[in-house]
Amino acid sequence: MQIIIRRQFLDRVSRRTLTTLSEQQQHWYEPSKGHGLRHNPFNSIISPRPIGWIASKGQTGNVNLAPYSFFNCFNYDPPIIGFSSIGWKDTVRNCSESGEFTWNLATRSLGESVNSSCDPVGPEVNEFELTGLTQVNSKLVSAPRVGES
Repeated sequence: MQIIIRRQFLDRVSRRTLTTLSEQQQHWYEPSKGHGLRHNPFNSIISPRPIGWIASKGQTGNVNLAPYSFFNCFNYDPPIIGFSSIGWKDTVRNCSESGEFTWNLATRSLGESVNSSCDPVGPEVNEFELTGLTQVNSKLVSAPRVGES
């Protein structure tokens, strides 16, 4: 019964929203050729994008905390979370070295801490200390987690 209801709902919605757009209403582009807009539309395609902190710990013990909006759950059994980074950053290096990280939800009330944690600092700087967030030991991995998250 639920599948039938769902299909009926999707059929009703698709009749309303999937109408053909005129050429003037459409925008498409090939990323390699640019988009011609002030801001890259790809960053807005999936919205809202929740922000998550990736916390990691490198071989030398350096701790890193960085906000990422390109992360997602890829599977629930076994549970798999992944993230994508623009360039080789401290987070990527630490995760490559240890094979571990924690993902921490960054809520609206923690917005200022999110902004502080994305400051460009060296790998020796602990962003937990920089932001004033509580660094809590994890139970199963060496990477810490955010106490406020």
